[in-house]
Amino acid sequence: MIKLSLSSKLYISLVFSGLTPLIIISLLFIPLIGDHLEIRLAYSIGAIMFTTILSTLLIARFLSLHITEPIDALVKSVKKMEEGVFEPVNISTGDDLDILGEAFNSMGKEVTQVIKNLRELDEAKTQFLSITSHELRTPMTPIKAQLQLLLKEHLGKLNQQQKKSLGMIERNTERLDRLLKELLTISRIQSGRLKLNPVKQPMQQIVEETVSFMKPFADKKKITIEKQIGWVQDVEFDRDKITEVMQNLISNAIKFTPEGGKITVSLKKYGNGALVSVQDTGIGLSREDCENVFKPFFQADTWRSRETGGTGLGLAICKGIVEAHGGKIWCEGKPNEGSTFSFFLPPKPGEKIKLSQEEAVAERVEEFFRE
Repeated sequence: MIKLSLSSKLYISLVFSGLTPLIIISLLFIPLIGDHLEIRLAYSIGAIMFTTILSTLLIARFLSLHITEPIDALVKSVKKMEEGVFEPVNISTGDDLDILGEAFNSMGKEVTQVIKNLRELDEAKTQFLSITSHELRTPMTPIKAQLQLLLKEHLGKLNQQQKKSLGMIERNTERLDRLLKELLTISRIQSGRLKLNPVKQPMQQIVEETVSFMKPFADKKKITIEKQIGWVQDVEFDRDKITEVMQNLISNAIKFTPEGGKITVSLKKYGNGALVSVQDTGIGLSREDCENVFKPFFQADTWRSRETGGTGLGLAICKGIVEAHGGKIWCEGKPNEGSTFSFFLPPKPGEKIKLSQEEAVAERVEEFFRE
């Protein structure tokens, strides 16, 4: 409300009202004489506008201190918690935000304790796997040695039934030994104790050797293995570990590809690193299975895995080995349309992949279609 009285003096009263806060600014007894009425009126309006702006800024500052800053503090603490770090907030506004801050701090302490307990359980599980697999493998060596003596008839002649029984024992002993070895490896991966001996070497040679080694197993099922090997600069990796990854991926492709199928093993340059893919025409995997197949003991089809003698640890070990090199492994496929397992390695463990502009664009397009 603006009230003007043009007698000897002008009374100007400006009232701003709202719910919260209520601001009243009054300019009283401003003398206005003769021809200077318009000038004085302009000054008065300017003073009113200045006072209004100043009041608005003060209100904004008040709201910032009592609302915006506490919320910002909460947001920062939530982001820190996502990174695994809990930082309690200190809010003392005396209103609902204060209660919210206390609730957040209480929740944060509980979550931190739960995470700590889970880590301790995980460490205990890893330690148990390591000790158990190591202790069980120790007597396996003399058992296998004595078994070989029996099979080679160094301890006396065997009839056919005895040979058959010992052959069954040998196969199951080998399977148990393989399981113990995988348990020991996965425990080392999970505890960060997997040791690498990286050497700069040609990736082409590893692919060639692995395909040649696995070919007889594919021939038994009349499966064709095709190689598509492009030029790749030498990269630094642990030869035995990456050979294990290659053998595991090709072995799985052979297991789950029907007779007369086809497996394609490809190697190509990926930035300044190497990209390996194993594609098959087998039974395939769903998108959900592809997301879970690298988890320890996960089996996309329990009956099928038992039939083929799988333990559910092979791909988890592959993932651990590849990631220990600073690389990445993934799966793509559709049920009844085959699957493709791919992994890339950087120039050396821990070094970042540097993509060309074309490769970077292709990578973004590929990720878009995967979503």
